[in-house]
Amino acid sequence: MKRFTVWALVLALTLVLGAVASAANLELVIPKARTAPKIDGKLNDAAWLQASIKGSKVVIDVDNTGSWIVEYPRVAYLTYDDEALYIAFVIFAPDVNKLETSQSNWWQNDEVEIFLDPNQKGIHTQFGVTASGYKNLDTFEAAIDKSGIRWVVETAIPWSAVNATAPKVGDKWGLNLTGHQIAAGESWVAWNTTYGAFANPSRFGVVTFGE
Repeated sequence: MKRFTVWALVLALTLVLGAVASAANLELVIPKARTAPKIDGKLNDAAWLQASIKGSKVVIDVDNTGSWIVEYPRVAYLTYDDEALYIAFVIFAPDVNKLETSQSNWWQNDEVEIFLDPNQKGIHTQFGVTASGYKNLDTFEAAIDKSGIRWVVETAIPWSAVNATAPKVGDKWGLNLTGHQIAAGESWVAWNTTYGAFANPSRFGVVTFGE
């Protein structure tokens, strides 16, 4: 009887973990901007307001293992045009003057990351920006701004940076928005939980390019 009970518990746990691991990837429709935002870290452009009104915003608040919600969440806004994909992050922290920026490996600092998989082919590019404004690649534009309990990262990723042409309305790409937070209590966070390493295209969210 005890052996049966143990095996029943193991089976139940396996089924639960399997269900978690196979959870559907998140989806989002990105609206097309009428005018490209100026990349200055201010987020006072009409493009960001329209992105928010049209629902093109996500909350990044779960650790990469899918185990807990972090205390200080992040919000990201997304839009695009024929030239680039634009993503802005608002990251909350108890004190932006204490953000980690001193580590030689950029991903060991307070930072944000963007993973893009054009047309969901399983080939992705990783873009990273730290709280000091450092970029891991020179192929995209980024600006930061710090104030009070939040810091902002504003980015523009040209389509050429991912060896792609401008997407058509209805095209679907893989995308994940992740990062490392240290000053707000160390966690690796993700929009679409990867249950492990971030560089996993099968666990990217799905974005559809809209009108």
